[in-house]
Amino acid sequence: MSAMKKIKFSQRIMIAGFVLASFLQANAEVKLPAIFSDGMVMQQQTTANLWGTASPHKKVTVTTGWNKKQYYVTADSKGAWKLAVATPKAGGPYAITFDDGAKKVLDNILIGEVWLCSGQSNMEMPMKGFKNQPVENANMDILHSRNPQIRLFTLKRTSTLVPQDDVVGSWSAAAPVSVREFSATAYYFGRLVNEMLDVPVGLVVAAWGGSACEAWMNADWLKAFPDAKIPQSEADIKSKNRTPTVLYNGMLHHLSG
Repeated sequence: MSAMKKIKFSQRIMIAGFVLASFLQANAEVKLPAIFSDGMVMQQQTTANLWGTASPHKKVTVTTGWNKKQYYVTADSKGAWKLAVATPKAGGPYAITFDDGAKKVLDNILIGEVWLCSGQSNMEMPMKGFKNQPVENANMDILHSRNPQIRLFTLKRTSTLVPQDDVVGSWSAAAPVSVREFSATAYYFGRLVNEMLDVPVGLVVAAWGGSACEAWMNADWLKAFPDAKIPQSEADIKSKNRTPTVLYNGMLHHLSG
């Protein structure tokens, strides 16, 4: 092999190695569920769970910005990991860093009061109201709603036979454009909590109008109610929001960590 061919061959090997390393690094990055993202709120003065995925058997280091403490966990054979971190008194914003060889940073995290707001149409009804069903005084309240200390997260309606590993939704700060589409009941409650306690508030809405209570319960909780028929196949789901377990599976299961 000539010297020139050897150089070209070596260059190809180097390029291939670089591409492979970049690919492995990109795939090694910690992945988090939607509920853990920039702008989220975490419950104050408690032990809060964090979870996600990484490469199987990879060590994950989590650093909390409020005290610079490091936590360590190893992903299982499927790449899943979970750990608990101690949260301080209300405050922020902070950052959390996740590192399994490739760093992932969540920014603008507040510590305060977090509430799950679930139910039927009385929880689902947005500030803009339903058709021909306005919310009293909502227009002015929407216009004056800008408050970076109140964060909103609405889960997409999801009804499933199998418990889901993630939810669909995103965090946004209270502002006219976000509050207009947000649950009126949840927003007014959260605004009051913020005013009374003077701490950040995170509101997570999981609601579906006309839903049945048993749809929001898992199979273990329903053991006390033998008349509740747990679906065994898609054919058993006669109603997307009233069949036992389907809304728990689609919207609440993953939030429990």
